[in-house]
Amino acid sequence: MAASIPLELSTGRGWLVGFGNMVGKEYASWWRTRRSLVHLLLWLFVINAFLFLIGADEAVYRGHNPYETLGELLQVFFQVGGLFATIGIVVTTQSAVVGERELGTAEWVLSKPVSRPAFLLSKLLVNGLSFLFLAVAVPSVVFYLQTLLHAYLQPPLLPFLAGLGMHLLHLTFYLTLTLALGTLFQGRGAVAGIAIGLIFAGLILPNFFPSLMGWTPWGLPNLAARTARELSLPDGWYMPLIATGLWSLLFVLVALRKFEGEEL
Repeated sequence: MAASIPLELSTGRGWLVGFGNMVGKEYASWWRTRRSLVHLLLWLFVINAFLFLIGADEAVYRGHNPYETLGELLQVFFQVGGLFATIGIVVTTQSAVVGERELGTAEWVLSKPVSRPAFLLSKLLVNGLSFLFLAVAVPSVVFYLQTLLHAYLQPPLLPFLAGLGMHLLHLTFYLTLTLALGTLFQGRGAVAGIAIGLIFAGLILPNFFPSLMGWTPWGLPNLAARTARELSLPDGWYMPLIATGLWSLLFVLVALRKFEGEEL
């Protein structure tokens, strides 16, 4: 399908030659097909419908304390909903590079006036922004309104947005990791297996090695939830933020370096 989306002739030289054309191609694959609608409905169902059930359970079976209900909803939104979205971003982007290599469209596109960094960075930008809009931004707006239904109040806006920022950083780590793995391995299985394995390792290994929390994104969902709930943060809470940002940058650099020298 990627090869059916025409590229306009682009001349010139440079590190990002053809970037605009590639952004248009990737944009079309999301927003001129049913892909965006499928993702929108999927994430509203997976995240917001699930939270609706949690809110109903809180109100019916545990009595109604608005502040406790709101706290529970925020915790579930950032931790459970965040887990779903993290797996989703890996599954969605696992074939961004591998799939085009297998179909031969990567070689065809790069035979045009398109640089390899433009090819790779356009996928990172459009896939990332499209997924984050459909799986985070829209469900977050719906959730913010949804809290009125269950708790009759809403979380403070600025702490909630700060928590969302941590959530987005957490997802960016796995987005860039999956893209980098796509340049290092030839099959979808290895790419998805390693990335999803790392997600679940984050649920287990910190119980035995707590120091890992400061050097990985694994503590960010809980930090995001605590920030949105205006709870106190642990000492050194900023370390996972710095580490995750640096890891994400490293993954992008590794992907660019590996893809630049790859024979397609």
